[in-house]
Amino acid sequence: MTMKLTLVSIGINSHLDMSLRGVEAARNAEQVYAEMYTMKMDTTLGELEELAGQQVIPLPRGDMEEHGEALINAAKEMDVAVLVGGDALSATTHISLLLDARKEGVETEVIHGSSIFTSITDTGLSIYKFGKTVTVPFPEKGPVDSVLRTLQENREYGNHTLMLLDLNMDENRYLGINEAIKQLFETEKFSRDTLLIGVARLGSMFPTIKADTAEALSQYDFGGSPHALIAPGRLHFLEEDALETLAGCPRKVIDAHEVQSEIDRLIAKYTQGCRKVLEEIKNKELPVTITEGQVKEMIEHTERYLDDAEYYKTDQKGVALTSVAYAEGILDALNLLGLVEFEW
Repeated sequence: MTMKLTLVSIGINSHLDMSLRGVEAARNAEQVYAEMYTMKMDTTLGELEELAGQQVIPLPRGDMEEHGEALINAAKEMDVAVLVGGDALSATTHISLLLDARKEGVETEVIHGSSIFTSITDTGLSIYKFGKTVTVPFPEKGPVDSVLRTLQENREYGNHTLMLLDLNMDENRYLGINEAIKQLFETEKFSRDTLLIGVARLGSMFPTIKADTAEALSQYDFGGSPHALIAPGRLHFLEEDALETLAGCPRKVIDAHEVQSEIDRLIAKYTQGCRKVLEEIKNKELPVTITEGQVKEMIEHTERYLDDAEYYKTDQKGVALTSVAYAEGILDALNLLGLVEFEW
């Protein structure tokens, strides 16, 4: 008799997505559980039991997190399989379960499957170019600050952003694309002309994939859940063709899509400003008297810029870098004029 804890991925849509290896593991296990509260699936407990050839015990929300110890103890006595929607290791909860089992000396196995993280390639976007994933919460859970921050961070590197949409399985409630975009608009920091891709029911027989401006998608009917959003980063010409062909994106929207990082924006802004000054600059009559108080004031300006850099270094790295550059520029100018002495 084997004694092992096996996480079996069901797949992105239904029991029909489970691999043959996963089906075999479920049939050979002495005890089978199913955890599906993290995503909506087009399957029933009965269909899973038919596939497994035995009873499948549902794990309600909290059991995997709060009663993982019981699953591990059971796996010390018998072969236990846990069926998980999507891919088994997409959630950190399941990784924690594996770690705890290993620490208890329990043998573990993971059988992977399809998930949103692979199915987003249906849009034609390269999976290698996706950055950090973020979840858009229900409105009552608070602002979407973390979403805007993630979009900005990924944009810095030209990466695509997958936005998962919140759900509450107990209440059979799922955040839709239209509502999610509305929340972004309400921040007044998200342009209505932003290119977005809306996806619904990926992996099913009837998925919907549509790309357009955020304004257009906010009015589009995506049908039943689950939904997700993607904000593209820099696009390869093949990705552009895919969005036009596979997602029905208007060519003018693709052509207007420009991803400029905050660093690039600041470089362009301050370069333009400096060149304008150089064109209009006028020399004053020399020599000019500079007092000790004026030098001290410039040093205080430097300290304030450094304080700004410390303040913005987490969420606005471009601003932080610019502030440091200002501080260094002042110190360099004071040094070149012979008003102070120091070495870098």
